[in-house]
Amino acid sequence: MTRLTTEDLLARAEIGDTLHAYSRGIDRRDIDLLADLFTEDGSFDYGHGNVTTGRAALRELFVAATGRYTATSHHCSTTSHLRIEDGTAETITYVYAFHDNAEQDLHLHVWGCYEDVLVDEGDRWRIRYRKVRVAGIRSTSSEELPERFERYARGSG
Repeated sequence: MTRLTTEDLLARAEIGDTLHAYSRGIDRRDIDLLADLFTEDGSFDYGHGNVTTGRAALRELFVAATGRYTATSHHCSTTSHLRIEDGTAETITYVYAFHDNAEQDLHLHVWGCYEDVLVDEGDRWRIRYRKVRVAGIRSTSSEELPERFERYARGSG
């Protein structure tokens, strides 16, 4: 294994910022942030041929996907940097995501991973291709949030 250079460490930190900003964007329903995290021709692959391509189409996907839930909470861990060279990177990030849909009396728990290809566009690393693969899912009945807690603000989409 070769030692990481300062440039490698900087790239890893900036890539991590992009990956974590996605969780923040989803959970806060910040559609502008989410769209900006992807390249203009970026693609999102949910599996089984369900692929959305292009920033405009991704915006629509994020509005629809985040609009179903009262709250979400995405937790990324264990990011492996498989390759970083020539302004591109490949990563795998493990994720747990909680979704609350009070209207359907549903809590949805999903765990799996994001397999990403990112590019350095100068102002930030952006996702060119994201593949979501799920290891497991569990649904439970929704519960009222105790009065002592206050939900964080979510955008209107």
